[in-house]
Amino acid sequence: MASDALASSYHGIAARLDRMPISGFHKKILWLLAGITFCDSVDMAVGGPIGNILQTEGWMTLEQFALFNSITMIGYLFGGLMAGALSDGIGRKKAVLICGAIFTTFCFVAAGSPDATFLTACRFFMGLGLGAAFPAGYSALTEFTPPTKRGKYQSYVGLIANCGTLVASAMNMMVLPLLGWRPVFIICGIIGLTVVVLCFFFLEESPRWLALKGKNQAADAIVTKIEEKTTAKGLDVPAVPEEEIHRREQAEVVKDLPWSFLFNKKMITRTLTAMFICFTMNVLVYTVISWTPTILTKNGFDPHMSTTLTVVMQLGIPVGVGLLTFYVEKIGRKTILIATYILIAIIGPIWASLPTDNVGLIMFVGFLLCVCTFTSSVTTAAIYLSEPFPTACRIRGAGVANAFGRLGSIFSPMWIAFLINTSFGTMGVFAINAVLCIFMAIWLAIFGVETRGRTLEEITAGLLDD
Repeated sequence: MASDALASSYHGIAARLDRMPISGFHKKILWLLAGITFCDSVDMAVGGPIGNILQTEGWMTLEQFALFNSITMIGYLFGGLMAGALSDGIGRKKAVLICGAIFTTFCFVAAGSPDATFLTACRFFMGLGLGAAFPAGYSALTEFTPPTKRGKYQSYVGLIANCGTLVASAMNMMVLPLLGWRPVFIICGIIGLTVVVLCFFFLEESPRWLALKGKNQAADAIVTKIEEKTTAKGLDVPAVPEEEIHRREQAEVVKDLPWSFLFNKKMITRTLTAMFICFTMNVLVYTVISWTPTILTKNGFDPHMSTTLTVVMQLGIPVGVGLLTFYVEKIGRKTILIATYILIAIIGPIWASLPTDNVGLIMFVGFLLCVCTFTSSVTTAAIYLSEPFPTACRIRGAGVANAFGRLGSIFSPMWIAFLINTSFGTMGVFAINAVLCIFMAIWLAIFGVETRGRTLEEITAGLLDD
């Protein structure tokens, strides 16, 4: 049995968390952090249909719609960089609250927009808030859950989060045509406000982060409370022997890290891998979510039919993510990502080449495309992204990767808008996506780090050695 001082050290806190059985505490944290990422999915899925309606009403041109999408992604980019400074600097909980509040405030402001320019500016600030909250929400849960359950619980966050796409789809089908786009933003604001209030009262700070910052007493108090509540429910909480803590101390030196650490010789391939998979993820997801209604409209479907087809296709999102929860701890993260990249590279061009008179086939192949795209997306953002980074710079690493990834969402609307108005059309769009997927499959096979079933400290062992 470890002494009190050793048990409350950083490695003592980490070892105790890793040995903790899953309890109601983990499920509470899961739902709270999933709420933040749920807002992101809702916001992502309403932008495309709103832009499509605004174009048909003459409120916005195609070029303005491309800017509307891109400016949101610029907000996400700066938000991703802000996430690291906030989360690693002032704590995971405060970062989530501040960023969630920014998103919520500008949802309500956007609802009163007098013109497309003002609305586009509001989208920047909504993106800023969610761009910072997104990596903070996904990455923080990794610091609470034991290694044997981390992938499963992170995929649960992804499942809950991506249900936001279905909620947004329901709003796009019912609220948008009946009440217009302004109430959609009000509903988004209400959802955001609810999540922020719940996180304020019920979200705990990460004990790993507290111990890293020398706040060992606060970290110990949180972990002790979890242990006591878990024991009271009849679950066994194994004691951590001193030998285990000493082994962890020898494996990893704990210290604050500068931003430059992310790009030193030992970290550069991990950081680049995170950046590339985020870039690819954003291009793939925003093509499917934000541009599918416009692509279908350009191919001859009326706006309502385009929205309906998009909703049916997006039913593949919870199916793909739901299935992921069953096999994520049995198959390596790299294997899942490589397989889905290859499938997307095949299915995307097939969907793009389907005749418009075969609506059933368009929906079915589109459904499969969404299954693969969001299996890849959740494996990237919710599970794999933050695992290779040390605790001292985990959210900075995830934030930098997310910020770089948003470049995909900033620039892809420009080439998509260009291509769908040329002879290349939809096929050109999905051909670019296929090239990105093949590149990423090769890159991951060579440089990717497998993280399944390993503690966060084992994954980063040796990286902090001088």
